[in-house]
Amino acid sequence: MNTESKVLEVSAADITKSLLSDLEELSRCAGKPYSAVFADSIIRKMREMVDKCMGDPYTEVVIALHDALAHQNRWLDYTGEQYQGAYNLFSSLVAREKIDNTEVENSIIALENLGFNTLPFSVTCIIGV
Repeated sequence: MNTESKVLEVSAADITKSLLSDLEELSRCAGKPYSAVFADSIIRKMREMVDKCMGDPYTEVVIALHDALAHQNRWLDYTGEQYQGAYNLFSSLVAREKIDNTEVENSIIALENLGFNTLPFSVTCIIGV
């Protein structure tokens, strides 16, 4: 008996869709103790996406939000309105078959405009030393 292995290919858009329920829940319970459950879930899904779909345009936008949430547990600092804005943004992205680099850039700027710090890792430059 020959068993054929089948590999299910998961697209970055599909993984991005899976983030929507966690974003929606975070928008409802931001600031409450049980919000940690949804923050943990979304951060794990984001890491899975990086592992499976590195280089995909959807992944680039997800990485920006991941950095804003994961760095120093800043997911605690964001409000329900900010999470709702991210939910709306990602909902509009996954409604498209593909996104291009311009849409990636605009989406990251939109996250910044919502108040997410998508570049939390900084380098201090000392000039004139």
